[in-house]
Amino acid sequence: MVVFCRNPDWQSGDLYVTFSSDNGISWETPTPIIESPQDQATLSFLQLPGDTFRLWYASNENITYGIYTAHSLDGIAWNRDGQVDLGWEPYDMHYDPTVIIEPDSSLTMSYRGPGGAYIAHKPYGETWDTIRTLVGPGGYRPRVMKHSNSTYLYAYHRNTATGYEVFVRTSLDRINWTSELRLTFSGNSHDPFPNETADGAYMIYYATHMPPAYNLYRRLSYDAVNWDIEEQVTYDATNNTQPHFFAESDDIFLVWAHAILFPDDHDVYFERFNYPGINETVEFIAEAKAKAIDISPNPCSKEIRVTIPACNRDILNITIYDVQGRITGKPQYLKCYCDNVFTIGTNYL
Repeated sequence: MVVFCRNPDWQSGDLYVTFSSDNGISWETPTPIIESPQDQATLSFLQLPGDTFRLWYASNENITYGIYTAHSLDGIAWNRDGQVDLGWEPYDMHYDPTVIIEPDSSLTMSYRGPGGAYIAHKPYGETWDTIRTLVGPGGYRPRVMKHSNSTYLYAYHRNTATGYEVFVRTSLDRINWTSELRLTFSGNSHDPFPNETADGAYMIYYATHMPPAYNLYRRLSYDAVNWDIEEQVTYDATNNTQPHFFAESDDIFLVWAHAILFPDDHDVYFERFNYPGINETVEFIAEAKAKAIDISPNPCSKEIRVTIPACNRDILNITIYDVQGRITGKPQYLKCYCDNVFTIGTNYL
């Protein structure tokens, strides 16, 4: 089931639903579910206990944008339940909700409000809190997930001195959050969406603009602190943005917006693919550390000498970062033999 906004003029968007019963190979004709002369925009939906679908979305039907909700028993016929009270005044614009369900059936919502990215909580059978807890000052497109180890991961993008970048913070109680951890260094990265993979990794998809267009990238971590290098997912000459995904067994189900004519015309794209995890990489790193890879000088200014013992791989992937953690140049793919010694100089960067 995919719910999306179809907004032909950026002022009067409506929400549509489509279904697939064959794992995304084919999709039904989209059906409108929330229609109004006003604009229905950013959204989130869940299947709750008792097979009730619950939808949250932004609408400007009351002075400015607020967050509204509706419910359905079949995903097609929806009953609107009005605006969600999160403690804001009618003129305080808030929108872009993402809602997750907790093991105790309570709900947690991330959303954009005045001045940044917020979080709210709704115990089962009760109402949403109105504390207006700010998690990411200046943050946009906030997305929250809860890992199976009970850690919340909160992702958003915000403006920096060099442009928009993706940041994450973690918490065990939704109140006390770690310091910001910056995940991108491109100068133009947006729309982070985090979730957990079947093998327990944190995975974040996001859109980054590398000329000529936005494409999708992702990063992974097993502790939300140490992140694998970013991996490019799409390679189009037109824009791919707004990724959403979930994992089931070894499969990733990914939905995103693909521009036909940016910014006025997008299609919704879907892909299902196998994801075996990054355990193999982690095992190799542990093995390599045990065998004492020698890198010198580190950091370097002109060239670096790398000595690595037998790694049991045909190809060795070398990625170089600057002192601020940004990837410098292109990754190097070198033939790997036992007891390698090689030098990477500025001519490779």
